[in-house]
Amino acid sequence: MGKSVKRLALLILILTLLGCDFVTSAWAKEERQSLLKEAWAWVEGGELRIQASLQRSKDEPEFVVNQDDQELTHSIQEGARFSVAVKPVGKSPLTVGWRTDEDEPATRLQIRIPESVQLSADGIELKEVPWDLNPGQKEEQLHLVPLTSDEPLGSRTSEEGAQNKQQVQVERWAKDFYREYSPDKKPRETALRSRPATFELEPNDTVRKADWLFDAKDAYGKIGKSGDVDMWKIKATKNGTMNVSLRDIPRGQDYNFYVFSGDNQELGRAEKEGQADEAVDGITLEQGEWYYVKVQGNSDSFHKDYYYRLRADFVDVQGDAKLDEFEPNDSLDEAHSLGTDFDVTLQANLHGLSDIDIYQFGITLASTIRLDLKEISEGMDIDLYLLDQEGKVLSKSEKPKNANEQIAFAANPGTYLVKVVASQRSGFAPNTYKLEVATKTIPVILIPGIGGSRLEAEEDGKITEIWLGLGDSLIGINDPRHRRLLGLEPIRPNSTDVQSREKGVRIFPERADEGFRAIEYLSYSPLDPIRNTTEQYYSMVKQLEKMGYKKHRSLFAMPYDWRYSSTKNAVALKQKIDLALERSGASQVQLVAHSMGGLLVRETLLSNVSYQSKVNRIVYLGTPFIGAPRAYQAIRYGYNFSIPWMDEETGKVISEYAPAVYELLPSKKYFQTVGFLKKDKDEPYSYDEFMQDKAIRLSYTPLVKQAGKLHEKWDAKTIGVPQYSIIGQGQPTLLGYFYDHNHQAWTPYYDKGMGDGTVPYLSASYAQKDMKKKYYVMGEHAQLPKLPEVIAQVAHLLKGMEDTQPGLRHSSRKQQTYLTYILSRADGTFPDVTVVKSGKRLALKQQEKEGWEDLSVEYHGNLVVMHVKDGEELEFEDPNAEQGSTLQIQRFSSEDSDEEQETGKWYRLGQRGLQEAVDLGR
Repeated sequence: MGKSVKRLALLILILTLLGCDFVTSAWAKEERQSLLKEAWAWVEGGELRIQASLQRSKDEPEFVVNQDDQELTHSIQEGARFSVAVKPVGKSPLTVGWRTDEDEPATRLQIRIPESVQLSADGIELKEVPWDLNPGQKEEQLHLVPLTSDEPLGSRTSEEGAQNKQQVQVERWAKDFYREYSPDKKPRETALRSRPATFELEPNDTVRKADWLFDAKDAYGKIGKSGDVDMWKIKATKNGTMNVSLRDIPRGQDYNFYVFSGDNQELGRAEKEGQADEAVDGITLEQGEWYYVKVQGNSDSFHKDYYYRLRADFVDVQGDAKLDEFEPNDSLDEAHSLGTDFDVTLQANLHGLSDIDIYQFGITLASTIRLDLKEISEGMDIDLYLLDQEGKVLSKSEKPKNANEQIAFAANPGTYLVKVVASQRSGFAPNTYKLEVATKTIPVILIPGIGGSRLEAEEDGKITEIWLGLGDSLIGINDPRHRRLLGLEPIRPNSTDVQSREKGVRIFPERADEGFRAIEYLSYSPLDPIRNTTEQYYSMVKQLEKMGYKKHRSLFAMPYDWRYSSTKNAVALKQKIDLALERSGASQVQLVAHSMGGLLVRETLLSNVSYQSKVNRIVYLGTPFIGAPRAYQAIRYGYNFSIPWMDEETGKVISEYAPAVYELLPSKKYFQTVGFLKKDKDEPYSYDEFMQDKAIRLSYTPLVKQAGKLHEKWDAKTIGVPQYSIIGQGQPTLLGYFYDHNHQAWTPYYDKGMGDGTVPYLSASYAQKDMKKKYYVMGEHAQLPKLPEVIAQVAHLLKGMEDTQPGLRHSSRKQQTYLTYILSRADGTFPDVTVVKSGKRLALKQQEKEGWEDLSVEYHGNLVVMHVKDGEELEFEDPNAEQGSTLQIQRFSSEDSDEEQETGKWYRLGQRGLQEAVDLGR
């Protein structure tokens, strides 16, 4: 068993080293990179398999492995190649970390335990298995998710575990000591001064029999039975003061000590309750005089096996051991205030081993807190802790000796405390230290979806707006410029790499205001109705600025050429993340992503795992996680990208070879959940049929296959970052198409208002177990980023607060109101008809398309769908009624019976006016 444990521990070191890219400390990164070759984790036959190889190393690191309340620590010997099978104890993540004998774990990794792994009922189990030659090709690969250095690692330094480890070392010293000395052979002073530590020699319960204690040297003893007393003596070698401390008191015991002068005058006592460290500082010394320390158990406390540690430190009269200007700051209530949102550098000192310095500060935005403790005097070992307002330890730095201490911690708004204290290993010396407290706001990056970034074109040396340039867009059906400049084509037949159809033209996101102009509005028309219709992130940007975020420093825009694959745009997102970290000084960013922007985030973080540790939180707005039928509509029939004046045919030209549109197609998971294309009202096509059947498949297969492979990754894998999803509802949303055999036509079908009009509910609400919480809002897809209630929820989440804000729900709303009409002609021609609503007339014409704010019009070839947002019934006038071309109207309403909500009501509009036509629905 011991050999297996060693092998497991070494494997965990390798896994830990996988996180080396995420550690900001240069020295730690360098040390770990020198050890790692490769590592993998996967599931096979119900077992968690871990396989890794290391460089040879002269170091002997220690591992900490945690799951639930179980912890494993072990010192690691040399090793090169291991393969083990592990049975965990539960489904909670397995957390691993590495440290040297005296250091906190430098990196931490989590391995999420999938449902397919068998569990152990008797603690973590492992066994050696043969080395696998193809670990990277395993079907159920597991991600090794890096945690920041500030995240807790289980019970890493449980008091009992730390004490056991210390006692092992002390026992070794004690064996050497007692091998040479015994009660009848007490050593002389000169012999003891050369030893690393001294030990008691019973009997030592009187002044005459007291054992030796020396300045700045540990002495060990046991209160081995009830009533036992240990006496120690020390001679002052200088004038000054003496600090005395009693530490490593056995768990569950209560020891006290008392200091006396040579003439038996009590000079100080330490009587804290329980096993807390005891200390008496500032005892005045006179050179050449003797002083005595008595150690005893309180209320019959004793432990026959565990040593306590006693220490005395002399301080010169001239030494800088006086109170500093921040005292008293020894408790939470007395913490010295450093203000809010300010960087501070201060000089202070510990005037004794029992002194504790506590400082308080606040942050108003989620921030990276950086603490640096420097210029620690030789002979002192000072540790650094970050606490919450209640005094709970959030992060700590406990490096050995007088090494600098550092903490970097991602924190939500609130009040925090810094504690500076001498470590258990410290001696005392006159000291000052420098403490630097810096708070760097975690920047927010706003990411739009498809069609959500304004694009510019450079042609013949001239730069003009090309996506939604107002003059071009209003041309409508005759929109040659958008089609000419935004259309793509494969660089060669059957390639997934595409290029602009127009040679010599360069397309790129608008760069003004470092991209904010590209995402705040899609049109800057002087006409308010048009500009306001295309607002995206403007209101959210203003709210975030009001909260304290600063453009280009802690608030960033991420426009991109949304026609291209997320694999290509992931490069730009990585660059934006790195820029935000550089400018802000923070160690992480927060991402707010609308629609397809959420898929871009997933692609970036799943394909570049090292960037997961750079992200603090993700907020999705209407993201189609498993795709949306609108993409199929755009490629096959054309789509206006939710821009009222954009012509569908222009959308079709842009979509034809745009990889991003293909990546929005319903994925295999979508097909498996509800279907998408149906052979009739009831029988869905399978995903394989969609890929092969000529009647329904899309013409350019390479992009369909590439998108399918990406979704297999996006739909199945998890991201080690807290994620939140805001889902729009209340709009009838396209779910797919079915073939209507009665009318010999492909007909769209819709949900009952469960989606946001663009993304179906089942896609926006799809989530792996890495999604922390979902929120639901009545809102249309394109409007989500500007809805006040959504902005309020986003602002709340960016502060780390997860409660549901007014206007949103924590569960979906099942009952919606809707009124939808589907218009077609019996002969398959376009239904050019006049629609009457509230006295206004809208003429539907194939070459002239328009819509109203309260009436959404969709075009699916020669079939027209109208969604009436306010529920007012429509009237129809058919100018072609006398020509015998019958207009067919299928009406769906939430006011109808359950059966009619499914089938709709059918009407004919002919020479005799509007008549119900039951036979059409059969």
